[in-house]
Amino acid sequence: MLLLLVSLPLLAETAELEGTKIYYAAAGRGAHTVVLIHGWTCDHTLWDAQMEALKRRYRVIALDLPGHGRSGAAPEYSMKRFARAVNAVMAKENVRQAVLAGHSMGGAVMLEFARLYQEQVLAIVAVDAIFPEPEAARSLASLAARFEGADALEERRKIVRGMFTDATKAELRLKIESVMLAAPADVAAGAMRGIADLSVWREDRIDLPFVEIAAETSTYVTEDLLKKRFPRAKLVRVPGTGHFLHIEKPAEVNRILLEWLAAQGL
Repeated sequence: MLLLLVSLPLLAETAELEGTKIYYAAAGRGAHTVVLIHGWTCDHTLWDAQMEALKRRYRVIALDLPGHGRSGAAPEYSMKRFARAVNAVMAKENVRQAVLAGHSMGGAVMLEFARLYQEQVLAIVAVDAIFPEPEAARSLASLAARFEGADALEERRKIVRGMFTDATKAELRLKIESVMLAAPADVAAGAMRGIADLSVWREDRIDLPFVEIAAETSTYVTEDLLKKRFPRAKLVRVPGTGHFLHIEKPAEVNRILLEWLAAQGL
């Protein structure tokens, strides 16, 4: 119990986007702010290890996207709406510029945010996030259809378990699976359709400091592909993990993240 109390954030608050309450936790202080954006059907708690490490040097904010975690439901779950939710939290906290760090689907959210509010972005950190060519994203729409109906929960369970490797510890599997399967069915399907929206993956270039920290097994992430969209992209791989490398090897991911931020003068 004592350990749990020590790790609580300094602030738990809500912002609002068009009537939807957006929950977030914030901790630390510093000249720069880092905003942590979770992945598909996840929530802000999966960033706990990063918040603990970053708060010693930065102001850190981790939010629950609409429909996820403790945040309210929304009419739809597009990547643009998620980006606007991030902006609502930043506005509530009077954050003019921030480093964005996003896991998995958080990459698509950061991409849309950079298009809408590029002057508010200091740098982008992607954690095992994919930035596909437009046509490569088309197949995700059919995936969303599997998350509706009688077998939806079991289909989602298969997807989640496919994100692990033999090295993923049992307690981490249980934690991640419990968080991801708790998301409502309409959120799971809606957010996946949001990821599949080809307009998200239209060709453009985001000229900002960018690093991708990826699992060694995520061979679909390449520096050449990243640089087509992010000309300053750097790719760093973490061996011996699955999709949730920031939870499986937090110390290594935190070290890479902190060293890269320092190298950017942040």
